[in-house]
Amino acid sequence: MKEDICTIPVNEVFAQKDGCPICRMRNELELRALDFVMGAAMMEPSVRHETNRFGFCPEHFGKMKGMKNHLSLALMLESHLMEIDNAVFEKCKPTVLRGSIKSAEESGREAAGIVSSCYVCDRMERSLRHELETLFVMWKKDAGFRDDVASQKGYCLPHYALLVEIGQKSLDKKSFPEFYDAVSKVTRTALKALTEDATAFCKMYDYHNNGADFGGLRDSVRNSIAFLTGGRTV
Repeated sequence: MKEDICTIPVNEVFAQKDGCPICRMRNELELRALDFVMGAAMMEPSVRHETNRFGFCPEHFGKMKGMKNHLSLALMLESHLMEIDNAVFEKCKPTVLRGSIKSAEESGREAAGIVSSCYVCDRMERSLRHELETLFVMWKKDAGFRDDVASQKGYCLPHYALLVEIGQKSLDKKSFPEFYDAVSKVTRTALKALTEDATAFCKMYDYHNNGADFGGLRDSVRNSIAFLTGGRTV
């Protein structure tokens, strides 16, 4: 299959064989989204409108705070805080037709919506869905790419679920079983290896193994959590 601007990023991710390829894809998209929002784009009215409305989740606030351009973050925070005041308080003031209880309900609902949304997460999720759509087009047309999918070391559980979900919608009844067989085998093999490592790690605390070298088993807890969460909490 001839490469183009859509297929190149997907091929680059699957050319590697270390951990979950969809995690690598997501991490790259996350970096792009953070660089975009913290760069010149934050001065674009359409982007500022969205960042004012969505805000950011705690994880991405932390990552932006760790980046160099604190002025960009401060400018976005300034207008975002103003938007919160307007949406949560000014627009929800009690009126003759809207008493204090109704006003409080609306104010709380607006606040809950803001704290549960994130501009970076939303942008990253839309980009990820787009690249996964490309992935399934490539699966149908490119035998070499099918080999890359089947030869990965593992897919984390959240992204395994996502691949199965989107795969059922994107592939026909003839091609989906082959895809499912490939990703499920890889994922289960990784799961069994993690289980064996977790068991071996626990056994290292037996007094018979006192003083033994844990070696690579020291990473078993971290690796298991990464598998279960997509690495978001590790």
